[in-house]
Amino acid sequence: MEGSVRLRRLVHGVGAVHPARRIERCPLHRPHRGRGSGAPPCVRPDRGEGAADVAPALAPRRRAPGDGALAARRNGRARGAAARDPPPPGRRGRKARAFPGDDAEMRVTALGSGDAFCSGGRGHTCWLIDDERGTFTVDFGATALGALKRLGRDPDGIGAVHFTHLHGDHIGGWPFLLVDAVYRSRRRSPLVVSGPPGTKDRLQALWVACYAAAAERPLPFAVEVRELEPGDRVELAGRSVLAFRARHMSPPQIALSLRIGDLAFTGDTAEIAEGLCDGATLLCAECTNLGESTAEHIGWQTLRENLPAVPRVLLGHLGADARRGIAPPAGVRVCDDLDFVEL
Repeated sequence: MEGSVRLRRLVHGVGAVHPARRIERCPLHRPHRGRGSGAPPCVRPDRGEGAADVAPALAPRRRAPGDGALAARRNGRARGAAARDPPPPGRRGRKARAFPGDDAEMRVTALGSGDAFCSGGRGHTCWLIDDERGTFTVDFGATALGALKRLGRDPDGIGAVHFTHLHGDHIGGWPFLLVDAVYRSRRRSPLVVSGPPGTKDRLQALWVACYAAAAERPLPFAVEVRELEPGDRVELAGRSVLAFRARHMSPPQIALSLRIGDLAFTGDTAEIAEGLCDGATLLCAECTNLGESTAEHIGWQTLRENLPAVPRVLLGHLGADARRGIAPPAGVRVCDDLDFVEL
């Protein structure tokens, strides 16, 4: 301290400046309003009390009774699964119970329900399906892994990922799914992947772009990639997968709508493919726009006038106007992130 004072005297010809005097000399100083006081703190440069007046606003916040649970949710649990505290008595919360329910054979969850712009603060649309054969997803955008862990789900439980097309909001989570499997969980179970032509090269390029060093080494688990053309019918991960052409991308690029078992998925499209919903028990449809369809996306006005004869419809890939403006009829649900239905 003495050395610094001596240096100031040599350079500036002055001694140490009292902290309160520094406040006085700062021409840009604007005192913060005191926390909860309703008035600005009193700065008294002549008496040196300014620091004491603002101290309560700058002091660390004391731990509240619920902070321990909050910290646990933030930090997560072993293997990356987030802790989910039950809601306090009387407060509504998401019902936490093991899948499947006593009377359910299948659960369909919207891991994300937003469009490419995450409109309304929602994640990229991704469907998570649990049935007696295991778990699969339709698409896996950049926000999907985080949503999966919000549910406390282990990504290693996913046996198949079916991509409808190769836009970033539908495939952007692929490198994060891989890096989690390689470095966190040390996955060994095989993974089945399907998508339109070009899927294998695009996914590898994305993996290299995000984690080049990891991509130089072979994955410690098998990944089977099947590229589908419209009209292809294949058996993947124990389920029948039928590909339809979706009206979303310009040739030679191809976007798909998918029929997987009794479930129909439009992917991104300006219209519902003929035959996609025949005999389906559930349709997961995109609905980006509130009005009429555009060249690449379906709108609610168009969809409402041409709703297929399906018992239940889930709407995802919602733009801001669509989410606010749709008044769904019976059997149609405007999804929010982590909403689910059981069949």
